[in-house]
Amino acid sequence: MKFRKISLICAMVLTIAGSVMLPAFGMAYETPVGMEAGDSFADGNYAASNSGVSMDVSYGYEGNAKSGRYVPVNFSLKNQLDSEFQGTVQAIAMESDYDIYQYEYPVSLKAYEASEESLDIPVGRADVLYVKLLDSQGGELIRKRLKMNVTADIAELFVGVLSDEPDTLSYMEGVGVNYSSVRIKTFEMDTEKMPDNVIGLDLLDVLVITDYDTKRLSTDQVSAIWEWVKEGGTLLLGTGSRVDDTLYAFRSDILEEDYAPPTEKSVDMGVEYSTNGPGDSFMNLVCADVSLKGGTGVLSNDEFPVLTSVSKGKGKVGVAAYDFVDIASFCQVQRSYVDKLFTALLGETKLNDLSSYLYSGNSGQFWSVQNMLNTGNLDKLPNLVIYAIVILGYIVLVGPGLYLFLKKQERRRYYRTAVAVVSLSFAAIVYLMGIGTRFKDTFFTYATILDTTENYVDEYTYINMRTPYNKAYTIALDPSYDLLPITRSSSYEMKPVPRFMGNEDYKVNISYGEKDTRVSVQNAAAFTPKYYSLRKRTPNTEHKGLIGDITLFDGNVYGTVTNEYPFQVEKVGILMYGKMVVIEELQPGETMNLNGLPVINYPINNSFLVSARVTGGYQYPKADIEDPAYMLALSRTNILSFYLDKYSSFYNPEARIVAFSKDQSDSQFLAGGDYETYGMSMFTSTINVKTKKNGETSRSALMKTPTVVSGQYYADSNAIYGVDPVALEYFLGNDLEVETLTFENPSDEFLNSESFYYATLFKGNIYFYNHDTGNYDAMDPNKSVYRAWELTSYLSPGNTLTVKYVCDNTSENNWYVTLPMLTVAGRDK
Repeated sequence: MKFRKISLICAMVLTIAGSVMLPAFGMAYETPVGMEAGDSFADGNYAASNSGVSMDVSYGYEGNAKSGRYVPVNFSLKNQLDSEFQGTVQAIAMESDYDIYQYEYPVSLKAYEASEESLDIPVGRADVLYVKLLDSQGGELIRKRLKMNVTADIAELFVGVLSDEPDTLSYMEGVGVNYSSVRIKTFEMDTEKMPDNVIGLDLLDVLVITDYDTKRLSTDQVSAIWEWVKEGGTLLLGTGSRVDDTLYAFRSDILEEDYAPPTEKSVDMGVEYSTNGPGDSFMNLVCADVSLKGGTGVLSNDEFPVLTSVSKGKGKVGVAAYDFVDIASFCQVQRSYVDKLFTALLGETKLNDLSSYLYSGNSGQFWSVQNMLNTGNLDKLPNLVIYAIVILGYIVLVGPGLYLFLKKQERRRYYRTAVAVVSLSFAAIVYLMGIGTRFKDTFFTYATILDTTENYVDEYTYINMRTPYNKAYTIALDPSYDLLPITRSSSYEMKPVPRFMGNEDYKVNISYGEKDTRVSVQNAAAFTPKYYSLRKRTPNTEHKGLIGDITLFDGNVYGTVTNEYPFQVEKVGILMYGKMVVIEELQPGETMNLNGLPVINYPINNSFLVSARVTGGYQYPKADIEDPAYMLALSRTNILSFYLDKYSSFYNPEARIVAFSKDQSDSQFLAGGDYETYGMSMFTSTINVKTKKNGETSRSALMKTPTVVSGQYYADSNAIYGVDPVALEYFLGNDLEVETLTFENPSDEFLNSESFYYATLFKGNIYFYNHDTGNYDAMDPNKSVYRAWELTSYLSPGNTLTVKYVCDNTSENNWYVTLPMLTVAGRDK
């Protein structure tokens, strides 16, 4: 992480004034009124005499921040001296585990030079941040105490607004979403303020772009937005009359085909907004009919979807048919429409995660990273058999063996001396035997994910840094990585929150330099784990990766996959829509034809089980840490399971290709030093999946989350609380003339796995809602495929199907029942 120049201190941040310009080297500068030189204020601010440098600091979005995120901090520095100033800006934060983390950035100002700098600091508790300016000798010149605006009683949805008329979108501010469990907080953005790296967008949950020409965004800014979406952000685009302008920067990635010119249409905003009659909720709006690649309508009008979304990585892109500026007058009166809009786009699962994060913090990521890095180097395991032989030999020798030998030699008086000699000899032997199993210095366990696209390679490396001694240590890391500590929350331990005054001794100091990033740890017990996330983006100049042309239709996979890496990859998994194809290996440059390869249906509620099927870990029914093949499969399974949970969605318009290699780069994140490293690298690529063949389309009906009519449904795992009947409304798509509907369960190899024991497949009665009679009709429980003529009475005019599931009373574990996965096929309208 480095300083980046900014041309303007943004209006979106709260400037902390009160900078101090005082004398240096005997020069007489006037002390500001009301403050004596060297004063220390009660609010934590401080300015030393003889500095000659001023510093203003602003942070966050209008002073707002979130725990576990990167917070932008802007500095305005001014040198009043006639000589060069060199020093350090130091930011001190308390992490969620109450450890003190200190970040240091070098600064240099020529005589009378002013500079504006911006940096992004990971803040754990996001409550108070201390910023200090130090001279070249480490003396403190200026201190700022930044009290961040963090709401502790309700989760907030941070929404950035990029528009030529941002004031018009003020109706979104403060709206409660998902039964008011989350509250929207908006921030105005503009072209100059838009970050050109993903870290700068980290605070945002949603980015709204409407009534804006995206041609004004740079290539780096667009790239940063896409990377932010892939990591879980939500991009919401308004179209309307300016559809060409708004979609310009994104159309090649999300549009399936060209669209007709926008026209004025009558849009039903919802019957709940009718006051005087059924037609009272209609608005005449200029709308664009846009079709997204793999997109589904999440908010529909009678004749067309007004909001369509598509998953990208862990995030989403939503495109509205209208411009959000055009509905301002309506939403200022009917603010609940904003709730309806965001709930439909984000889904209850994501909104609930925001709510739970308010209380649990970043602990979820801590535990998942710990689980991924919990394997180690087998070479460090001692050979217990040899140790047992040596110990038994010692017992036999120092006991009866030595005594009988000396007795036979009539030298029993030397027995005590001989015991001491033998004991020392065996101690030396045990010590020498353990040399290969001991750690001599700081060591690392790591997991690296290399995600390749046509233009970039995104590297995500997670490390566990430990030392075998109770002493301070310093490590030099590659400065091209962005570094983020991963800590767990201590709140669940009911520990009192310690006072944070900014003078506490640090636990971890991170110093950013041009040649390296130095991480110094002190006051840490031996083998205490310290987890960090490292990430960087590099151009894919060598065009490496896994590429292909894939079609998924009617449960079969067609097309090819090519290995463009200069080395062999193995355990290649192609994951899409709850289906997978596994290839044992691909040589450099090899193209594999996918036609006829077996397609496996996998359960979407068990990423570990899915990963084990790809890596071969499922072939080991029992753990055997002495088996290198088992440990290799386990390490690969852990990293793939983490990737699926953090960076991928199970229902995605793209295929995720994952692969492994025997060639590992063990120290790619280190800037120097001879340290022991052990870990795993995984290679991933994303390929668009075609779902059309011979004029027909076949796709998962779960790409849009079913609407819960009654009962309890867990969308992220396609499971229900089976004690009570559950009714779900599936949206099959307005663009299809439905011909077949297929109910599919996971493949038998998963059902027979011991790891699937906790999940119960649905067994019971299935009912379809009959729109002609208004009743639910019982279906044959053994029937899995339904034809168009069988569905006539059950499909609504909007192509929805309502299904009721009633579990058998004899079923076990009815509290968590996995439902079948639905696939719909038909001709395009």
